[in-house]
Amino acid sequence: MSPYLWRPTPDPMAIAKVQEETLNKFLLAWKEQRAEDITALWSDDFKQRVLPLSLQLPAKSRTEAAIMNNILSSKLTNWKLDIREIVHDTSRGSAAVYAIAEADTPVAGEKWTNEYSVFTSFSEDGTKITRLEEMVDTAFFRHFFPKFQQHLMESGKPAHA
Repeated sequence: MSPYLWRPTPDPMAIAKVQEETLNKFLLAWKEQRAEDITALWSDDFKQRVLPLSLQLPAKSRTEAAIMNNILSSKLTNWKLDIREIVHDTSRGSAAVYAIAEADTPVAGEKWTNEYSVFTSFSEDGTKITRLEEMVDTAFFRHFFPKFQQHLMESGKPAHA
């Protein structure tokens, strides 16, 4: 495209509205545990990271994150997500969400009880999520995920956290 062609400046209010719609679609899909709808909102260059950094988990690509998202969605039943707080900063193209999730798991005697602070970044046009960082309950994560990985290995699924 020629640098001399006029391109309209994006309307910040319109982009804010699109971001809000994208965020609401994400939250509804997360609340209803619809993995495909969540993944559909991710950009091609999407990155996901589980925090805190002390867990020493590498960032995941869109493909890697989608695999784990699909596994979790298929294994967790009676999913309940309680969204407690949402902060949407349209000028920075980001949002923070505090939520608590509960579910039944295939691991004998174990329930999914996880607290999250989820940080998202939106694409320039607001239609996609480019980054998702999940601050998880470290005590729950360290207790549950080794057992869950063992379950996945025994059932023949990949066991990446």
